[in-house]
Amino acid sequence: MKRIFTCIAVLVAAVVMVACNCNTKSAAPVFVTDECGVVERINPDEKCVYLVFTAHYSESDSGYFENFDGVVPVLNTLKEKGVKGSFFPTGVCFTVDRYQEPIQRIIDEGHYLSAHSFAHLLFVDESDPTISLVTADSIRRDFARMEQELERFGLTKEQYCWLIPPYETYNQEAVDVMTELGYRLVNPTSGMLTGMDWTSPDTEIYHSTEMILDNLWKFEEENTFNGVVLLIHAMNYPDRTDEDRPYNHLGDIIDRLSEKGYTFKTMFDVIEAEKAAK
Repeated sequence: MKRIFTCIAVLVAAVVMVACNCNTKSAAPVFVTDECGVVERINPDEKCVYLVFTAHYSESDSGYFENFDGVVPVLNTLKEKGVKGSFFPTGVCFTVDRYQEPIQRIIDEGHYLSAHSFAHLLFVDESDPTISLVTADSIRRDFARMEQELERFGLTKEQYCWLIPPYETYNQEAVDVMTELGYRLVNPTSGMLTGMDWTSPDTEIYHSTEMILDNLWKFEEENTFNGVVLLIHAMNYPDRTDEDRPYNHLGDIIDRLSEKGYTFKTMFDVIEAEKAAK
């Protein structure tokens, strides 16, 4: 009889534990934001990196200066390494014939896909961000065109709600408009130089890929990459050799971070974590 009561007690305890676990909410993501409330780091205590890839297509020169031509090599590397990324091309990229298959591939291979505005608007004067260069209505019209392109690929606002602002530059006024439109804003973690791969070797501001990677590893050593949003352009800027394009070193970056114990997540993981926390 004593053994029967013991078994019953164990079963009751197990049922109670299962019930408690069912009612326990997951922890919501922790965000580190800048002065405008834009997310720059996600779960800074977690040894995880968010790889983000942006691009624009410059229509005035048929994609000579800005393009999405690095997307296939990036996708190939991510597939080889078994890693998912988050892609934010501008809406213009969605209209270019040669990018139709790669964009569909982003979706089919399980990466996160949103955008970077439609026409790559420059919201503010870069020397004085308090000066707005576009009106709220201009942003709304541009984003409406962007949404048309995203939804043409079967995406919903719930899926593409996270967005990187064009030029990664904005002020509170622009942020408020984008937030009013239903967007969550994320920006590359400040302090790294991966966005400087547009500079040409014959200019004073030139940053070689060697310099960019040296900065990246120095940043990791001094600050860790916990929760870092790491930007890599999926673009072929002119006047650079293939070796001088950071995305061609993506495999090495992934390998080195993996050896250091980092894992990789996308904005899909953030969306799911927020849902689980409700």
